[in-house]
Parts: sequence; C-alpha cells; structure tokens
Amino acid sequence: MKLTMKEKKLLNTYGCPDYHNTVTRLKWVTALTIDPEARCRMLGLARKMETEVDGGWYGDFYHHLRMEMDEYYRIRRSLRVLESETEYGEDLYEEAV
Repeated sequence: MKLTMKEKKLLNTYGCPDYHNTVTRLKWVTALTIDPEARCRMLGLARKMETEVDGGWYGDFYHHLRMEMDEYYRIRRSLRVLESETEYGEDLYEEAV
C-alpha cells in the first residue's frame, strides 16, 4: 500500500496499533470534519485502510509508520533550528546584488 505524506500524517495523528480502532477513528473524524477537501481526504484514507490493509500485519505497519514519522519530525525540527541559526541565505543574496 502506498501512502502520501498527508495520509501518513493523518495515520500518525489518528491511528493506533489496533486495526479496527484505527478504521473506526478515521470514520468518526471524517464525520466530524467540516472542510470538504479534508473530508474527502479522510474518507479516502478510511476506504483505503478497509480495502488494502490486512489486519494481521497492521501492527507491524503502524510501528514502522510511527518510527518513520518520528524521524521525519525530528529532521524537520533540526532543519528549522539550523535555518534560524544561520544567515547563509542572506549572505548569498547580498553577494548576488
């Protein structure tokens, strides 16, 4: 099963190690979502989870997803800190002008 980054973020936020509870949560969040685009995205993910995912290997999939997303957020934090502490971009702009 292929997931977009938005779908991975949604699963990271609303998912849990139990397959049935994850699908149920996604359906409830879809029902509570007001934005039509977000609702469509949530419903698509819930349907994808129901049709393409087998409950037997979902626990391993969820564990891997959590590790991947933790690494993603750690790297984003590091990049933000690095960008705020360096003035590299400003130096290049001044040299070009």
